[in-house]
Amino acid sequence: MSNIFGRRAAAVLTCALLAAGWARADIDFGTALPALIKILAYDVNFDARGVGPFTVLVVNEPSQAKQRDELVTALKALAALKIKTRPVAWVSYEYRDEAGLQAEIDRSHAAALLVVPGMTMPVVKSVWDVAQDNQLYALALEAQMVEQLLPVGVTMSGDKPQIIINEKSAKAVGVRFDTAVLRVARVVQ
Repeated sequence: MSNIFGRRAAAVLTCALLAAGWARADIDFGTALPALIKILAYDVNFDARGVGPFTVLVVNEPSQAKQRDELVTALKALAALKIKTRPVAWVSYEYRDEAGLQAEIDRSHAAALLVVPGMTMPVVKSVWDVAQDNQLYALALEAQMVEQLLPVGVTMSGDKPQIIINEKSAKAVGVRFDTAVLRVARVVQ
């Protein structure tokens, strides 16, 4: 998957995240993030979810602002990423409450919410509630978040990305993956 950006861009992203004190030993962001975005193209309903830029709102708690901003900066510095024909745009947002998150979704026309790793589960639950209300993708880079609430995530299995799909949550926001994807993913019921 790192070939989506090229090895050099993936290395730059990983170095930037390590310098920020962000990357954990079990997450290779240069591999996991492209895989997380690419998997959305396999949603049978993706084409019905809009046109134009695919905006991902990177949501963090106030204590995670520095990590979020450095992550978004590193992501924006990478070569152009697309899901099918839609260019991906990254917007950062510091979570305060559901009403504020809703206002930012409306302002940015977000198509997906990416939860910053390390977010507390009560806040993840609030973000998930807003994602359901808006029928948005809710994405994670931690298995626990997908196992408990969110529809789609990617973690690392050795040096390879492992797709995790919470089938119940995915259905709740109208996401349906092709059978071929479900065979290679770890599916949570």
